[in-house]
Amino acid sequence: MCAVLLLSVVLVGCFPSNPEEKYWEAIAAVDGVEDVGVEWNRNGVGDSTRITVSTSTNDQAELRDILDRSLRAFIETTEQGEETTLSYRVLSQDQTIALDPADLGVVLYTLTDIRRYYGLE
Repeated sequence: MCAVLLLSVVLVGCFPSNPEEKYWEAIAAVDGVEDVGVEWNRNGVGDSTRITVSTSTNDQAELRDILDRSLRAFIETTEQGEETTLSYRVLSQDQTIALDPADLGVVLYTLTDIRRYYGLE
């Protein structure tokens, strides 16, 4: 019985914990963010994260600013070497405009790309 308990403690320690809450807290603290949806999954091949940010504006320039500030807040909560398949969208208040990291003018495919963009790596 002790061996089973010890093995389960060791195995749990080998897998990172679900980061949804820390992602949510960081993004929700950004001015202009009304609501945040974070869905993190661990599958056999790796992690996937879907983040949807609802805002209080329909102005495209303000949306781009919220995208920039919220993406930076998100990436600052990640660990060096952490990777995930990422879907990140920022929606206007009326949901007619959706921006993603590519709308910042550069191709940001991975967390490493995003960290480099913000000078964090």
